[in-house]
Amino acid sequence: MKKLDAVKVLQDVVKINSVNGNEEEVAFYLEKLFTEYGIKSKLIKYDEGRMNLIAEIGNGSGPVLGFDGHQDTVSIGDESKWTYPPLGAVIADRRMYGRGTTDMKSGLVAIVIAMIQLEESDIEINGTVRLYATVGEEKGELGAGQIADLGLVDDLEALVVCEPTGADYKTLKLNQEILNQNITPYNGEKRLIFIGHKGSINYEVQSEGIAAHSSMPQLGINAITPLIQFYEKQQAYFDSLKLEDELLGLTTPVVTLINGGEQINTVPANASLGVKIRTIPQIGNQEIINKIQHIVDECNKEKNTKLTLKVSENVLPVKSKKSAKIVKVCQEVVEKELNQKVPIVGISGGTDASQFIRVKPDLNVVVCGPGNSTAHQIDEYVEVNNFLEFITIYENLIKKYFDL
Repeated sequence: MKKLDAVKVLQDVVKINSVNGNEEEVAFYLEKLFTEYGIKSKLIKYDEGRMNLIAEIGNGSGPVLGFDGHQDTVSIGDESKWTYPPLGAVIADRRMYGRGTTDMKSGLVAIVIAMIQLEESDIEINGTVRLYATVGEEKGELGAGQIADLGLVDDLEALVVCEPTGADYKTLKLNQEILNQNITPYNGEKRLIFIGHKGSINYEVQSEGIAAHSSMPQLGINAITPLIQFYEKQQAYFDSLKLEDELLGLTTPVVTLINGGEQINTVPANASLGVKIRTIPQIGNQEIINKIQHIVDECNKEKNTKLTLKVSENVLPVKSKKSAKIVKVCQEVVEKELNQKVPIVGISGGTDASQFIRVKPDLNVVVCGPGNSTAHQIDEYVEVNNFLEFITIYENLIKKYFDL
């Protein structure tokens, strides 16, 4: 078998335009690569042009360790603003540039290469290493949700999400104990391991009134007025959310959208308000949704009020135990390979793990992968050496987890 060129594989995958909704070419590429090295994989169709992929190595006689990486990327944006073509995978100054290099094709390809290299070695894994290459993570964790609903994560003992975990500490609002640690930056940024992240609720409250000419408002019902009343009651509830998680912090609600009316001289017949809430385990998602519904119901008791709550996203928070085997193994392996201390933290942003713990609440998860804070940005890049080091990290993590 010819020697595997990991950098070329990453370039090949980055060159595939897999903006959310067009992931199947990545899945087909990985399936072909696994087949070349005798690794079984299967495709699971999500929708037209969208394929999840699952691949496994090991003898199947022990625990199942999962790895998760999504195939989709956010949009390219204004291509004219990129220094290098966003689908070019150009390497310059030891960095590979392109959409998805950091988020998260480098992490996905790193575990693919690690699995192939382990399969090519003489090491026997007493258990199963399973890769989930998912679709639609950037817009609702769609593929992970499908996989979870199909029962394909029920036997997992632990999960590694290969999302990028290199960051400027100050941007993450880490506690002072971590900020005070004398940790040398890695290629300008510092490495972290996430063992938890906040959940998410998206909802819209719609208000229905009756249109009328502004000179005769008594003939109509202004849809904005009850929405303001709802906002005030909702804000009072938000202000009451004082419980704080030691890893994830406070529940974070933000009113992000408001719409109402059609023109200046017409009483508005419709108005709406949109909210994004980042949640923590101490105040459950359903508890919050129930409370918002209660506020809506209370407002609807008032004359001329017709409010409707529509929840468009309900994603659970993720929090693992610091004492979990996967957390200890991951920290030890990463610190040894990178020769630096790597703090264990939580973040606000979400991952596919929320879908996995929806069906397996006690699953311990770590988020750890190559990449940096250029995710979703113009001139997104990954340090090539960082990508290569994570191939070794994943190999050694698997070896240590299975006591090889």
